[in-house]
Amino acid sequence: MDPYLSLGGTTRDVPIRGTTLDEASGHIMALAKDQPGPVGIIGLSLGAIIAMAAAVKDPGLFDSAILISTNPRGPRPEQLQAWDAMARRNRAGALHDIAAETAPALFAPDRSTGPLPGVGAAMANDVGRDDFADQLGIQRSRRDLRPELARVNARTLVLAGSEDQLCSPEMHQDIAASLPNADLEVLAGAGHLMTLEDPASTANIINLWNLRKSI
Repeated sequence: MDPYLSLGGTTRDVPIRGTTLDEASGHIMALAKDQPGPVGIIGLSLGAIIAMAAAVKDPGLFDSAILISTNPRGPRPEQLQAWDAMARRNRAGALHDIAAETAPALFAPDRSTGPLPGVGAAMANDVGRDDFADQLGIQRSRRDLRPELARVNARTLVLAGSEDQLCSPEMHQDIAASLPNADLEVLAGAGHLMTLEDPASTANIINLWNLRKSI
C-alpha cells in the first residue's frame, strides 16, 4: 500500500501487542498519545477492531480513522469454538497447516485459488506461533463496539470489499451507521485483504476520501 498512499505527514507501522482487546487498544493509545499534533489511524481486520476499541476509550484521541475489512460485533459461539481449536493446534505446532487452510478465505472467491493464498499463508507463518496465540486471545476478548462508537467524532472512512468472505459489507454498514462522522465505501470485487488484491485501487479510495475531507 505504501507506494500508492498520499496522506501527508509521517506514517508509522505499528505491530499488534497484547493478549486481550483491552491490552492491544491500550498499547495503541499509548503510542498515539506520544505523537505530536493530530493523529490518524489506519486499521485492517483485527487492527481495525483494535483501532475502534482505542477510539471508544478516548473519543478525542484520533483526528481521523480508516477502518478496512473489519467487524464491530462481538464473537459468535461458533467462532469461539473455532479459535479454541486453532489455539490447541497452534500449541501443537500446526501453525503452517492452519495458515494454509484459512488463507483462501482472505481473498475474493475468484482469487482464492490463485497465487494470493500462498502470500496470505506466508504472512501468517511470519507472524509466528506466539503472536498468533496472542491474536487469538484478542479475538476471544472482543465485544460489540457498536453502542460505544457513537461518541467517536473522528472523521472516518469505513472501507469494505464487496466479496469479503470474513467481514460482510453489512458489518461495515453497522460501523458507518454507528459513527457520527463516517463515510462508507465498498470496493467492488474485492475480498478481505483488498490491500494485497488491489493495493492501487484501495489506496485510490483512501486518497480521494482524504483529499475531500481536507478541503
